[in-house]
Amino acid sequence: MRLGPISGIKERSTRDAVAIWVLLALTYMVFAGSLSVTEGLAMVVCATFGTVWWWAVGRRGGIRFRFDRAALRPLGRAVLGMARQTSRVGLRLARAVVGRAEGGAVREQSAAGVAWARPDGETASATRAVGLLSASLAPDSYVLTVDRAHGTVMTHALEGEES
Repeated sequence: MRLGPISGIKERSTRDAVAIWVLLALTYMVFAGSLSVTEGLAMVVCATFGTVWWWAVGRRGGIRFRFDRAALRPLGRAVLGMARQTSRVGLRLARAVVGRAEGGAVREQSAAGVAWARPDGETASATRAVGLLSASLAPDSYVLTVDRAHGTVMTHALEGEES
């Protein structure tokens, strides 16, 4: 008995596992900052554990992400704005050192005003994941909760800053 598209998962998954292992290994070496036998062994172990995690959990999780260009737009804006936000946070921290800065604030806003919190269609899961990552990638704010049942998004941001 042939199971249609499911029968091809093993071949695709093996190829994907190799690609993921290579990507994780290269990423580890970029962030390691040095080449040594110890870093090489750590790279192999970390890439292997990450790939095994993807193989065991990710494939069986039931959520399949389908990306399109619109889903990736928030990530581009977050990366482009990171330098400006990092400098704002640096100034804010310098003010905190001399005692002139206040703490952050928790903000609650309607999910209707947050495009990534209410997507529809095949790419909805990917759009929410990329949007959440982008909103939390900014150095001056991060998402605390997304309550889709009540239609709210709570973020923590530096007081007086736009999130």
